[in-house]
Amino acid sequence: MKEKIKKLLLEYTNNSRITTKELGRRINASQQSTSYLLNSMKKRKLIEEPVIIVDAVNLGYVNVVAAFNFLKHEHSVKKEIIDELREIPEIISIEEGKEGIDLLVEYSTQNLSAFNKIHSEIIYKFFNKLKTSFVFPVIVNHEYPRKYLARKYPQDDLILFGDKTLKELSKKESDVLNELLKKPDKKLIDISTSLKMPVKSVINIKKSLERKNIIKGYSAVLNHSKLHINRQILFLRFLSEGIKEIDKFYQFTKYNKNIIQFMKLIGSSQAMIVAESLKDLEIIKDIRANFLIENYQVMKSEKIHKKTYVPEIISGDN
Repeated sequence: MKEKIKKLLLEYTNNSRITTKELGRRINASQQSTSYLLNSMKKRKLIEEPVIIVDAVNLGYVNVVAAFNFLKHEHSVKKEIIDELREIPEIISIEEGKEGIDLLVEYSTQNLSAFNKIHSEIIYKFFNKLKTSFVFPVIVNHEYPRKYLARKYPQDDLILFGDKTLKELSKKESDVLNELLKKPDKKLIDISTSLKMPVKSVINIKKSLERKNIIKGYSAVLNHSKLHINRQILFLRFLSEGIKEIDKFYQFTKYNKNIIQFMKLIGSSQAMIVAESLKDLEIIKDIRANFLIENYQVMKSEKIHKKTYVPEIISGDN
């Protein structure tokens, strides 16, 4: 992969609302050539879609990660299931694996009872096509820049699902947020037109949502297969004495160049990490060499079918 493309992917996944002028400055290219390169990558589906990063816990949601394995492997069956799951608003992420786990799904619901109802309906509907492998509620989620794409990289740590500080949204705030959820790169002037709201008000509301840490950032979904990026999701269980080193493990994930996400979980696995590389990934060897791991499971990713951070419709007070 060319250095200019690496830099573009790093900068664009750090902020998918970045202007092409600023993006060009950061990758050392003209605005015109940067715009052409970015649009070309979107047309070729190397960059799938932008996403807005919303801290769901501040809106009263709980997240749960669930793994499924197919009982029937015909392409038509897989497509039917994935298409059905995509239409469920409370399912915010669907990732298909080529090894280890067939489907990794993340739910975002108002409580665990709501999650259980939706999950049970899926199990009932696809009882002869799909089997639940595990279910883990999420305690906290850390997301990091794609450090493997650059020699010099930021050490940002985007923390989601930390301590719960429930925030109420006004009707106007929820309207603007929903517009961004539907189209994260939508221009503010177009949001103003859609909502029949002064553009200055839209700008102020967007800034307010960012200050309140409801909007944590803007990123993008990549087509890892087309970009030849190896992507793995690992589930880890520490030995009883090893769990004491969870803070040390957090630091390890933060500064490891290939780890882009670290979740603390409740269940038989206490941690989930997502790792990416342009070369072969051997992250599990590093982890086992430095930490007391009782067992682990590795999912090699094939494709991300859906990615957002909260259900599409956020309600607000009048």
